[in-house]
Amino acid sequence: MKRITYTNLINRTLEIYMKGDYLEAYNFITDNYKGIKKGNLAQIYNFRYSIANEAGLEELALQIMREAIVEKGFWYQYKYLIEDEDLKSLNKYKEFGELLDICKKRESEAKRNEKPNLKIIMPDKMNEQYKHSLIIALHGDQENIEITEDYWSSCIHKNYLLALPQSSQIQFSGGYKWKDIKKSSRELKEHYESILEKHNIDSDNIIIAGFSAGGRVALYSILKDLIQVKGFILVAPWLPEIDKWSPLLDKIREKGIKGYVVCGDKDDDCYKCTRRFTDLLSSKKISYELKIFKGLDHDYPDNFNEILTKAIKFISKS
Repeated sequence: MKRITYTNLINRTLEIYMKGDYLEAYNFITDNYKGIKKGNLAQIYNFRYSIANEAGLEELALQIMREAIVEKGFWYQYKYLIEDEDLKSLNKYKEFGELLDICKKRESEAKRNEKPNLKIIMPDKMNEQYKHSLIIALHGDQENIEITEDYWSSCIHKNYLLALPQSSQIQFSGGYKWKDIKKSSRELKEHYESILEKHNIDSDNIIIAGFSAGGRVALYSILKDLIQVKGFILVAPWLPEIDKWSPLLDKIREKGIKGYVVCGDKDDDCYKCTRRFTDLLSSKKISYELKIFKGLDHDYPDNFNEILTKAIKFISKS
């Protein structure tokens, strides 16, 4: 049986929900979330209480919210909680208002203390006497370091140092976004410079990578000369401004940067802009490979470890 990943779980739940099968969606996520090895439990609880309420299970929705906020210590964006149509019917409950107040206080504190984060994972055969190749991999929106690590960590077996930046822009417990692209790219540049300063890195063997909105930040940072890389690996990249950025793509060709792009043909958010991006790469004679996976939505393919190996090999070839 196919292992259900965190992203699978969220995408499949949304798919069922969008069909209006609220009880089925609630049962699906509730029956499967405990088998997820890595993911954002706060987001899972958010889906569960929102969908339970939409299914008419108001008391159950409140119970799940209470467990998430009071027992687990999670918080959710105050504006979202008061504006979400799925939760409107809970306004009549006093406890709902109390839970909102808790979230408002926690959100305020989190915003005051928000800062970028970075996790470094050393290669299997670490030897500081020799220069090591580097992959910097960025998470998608509403994700974090832990989720990203699960997909990219196999590169350390190929003697790559893996760097996992986390945005400072927190949206809810454990959920970070790259909404402000200028701020996001500045943070990436600071991480990049810090890594080169603290570790013995082969500057000719650096790959920038990212999933979804993380791919957008990765590409933008290349185009703005904020980082210098040998290549990029973008998975389901969200590139809404790609036509606007088209003139800047010449820099990629001029620097000999190579790209590897992965996307599913059922990815409603990113398939079209991914195809547009690779069409532009072709028109500008930029070296790249594109892998389209049939039936895949906004997610990593099941065999991503194998894909990552191929991507590294393609980029590393002179």
